[in-house]
Amino acid sequence: MKASFGTTALVVAGVVVVAAIITGVIMVGTPTEGRLERLDARRVQDLKGIMQATDSVWARSQRLPASLQELADDPRLNVQIIDPGSGEQYEYTVVGEDSYELCATFDRASPDRAPRPSSEFWRHGPGRHCFALSAIEAGGEGGT
Repeated sequence: MKASFGTTALVVAGVVVVAAIITGVIMVGTPTEGRLERLDARRVQDLKGIMQATDSVWARSQRLPASLQELADDPRLNVQIIDPGSGEQYEYTVVGEDSYELCATFDRASPDRAPRPSSEFWRHGPGRHCFALSAIEAGGEGGT
């Protein structure tokens, strides 16, 4: 029995759709990978916000906050101290008079190329990573 032109066209169209989906997953990644990338980007944004809030406290009082909760309780500051993936609080440790560490657990490594040179400071691998920072009065990248 000979296949009709319509049946052949339908089979070819199906093969093209499947090939397009496979190509898309290979080039863009799975929806799960995209979610993990967005979570890691959010973690970096949260840590930058915590850094800026810490700089603000330093500029006002020449001291580091005692905890992340102190930052969250300050109505003048708008900081996210909870990891959006795990629901746990980020880690904040005072290590000196004006220096501290912020730690988070990342799902993936940073992209190979940072969008801006200032983003290089925030590069990380998968897993727990800590960033050493110092409070500065003018804001900006507090990395040491």
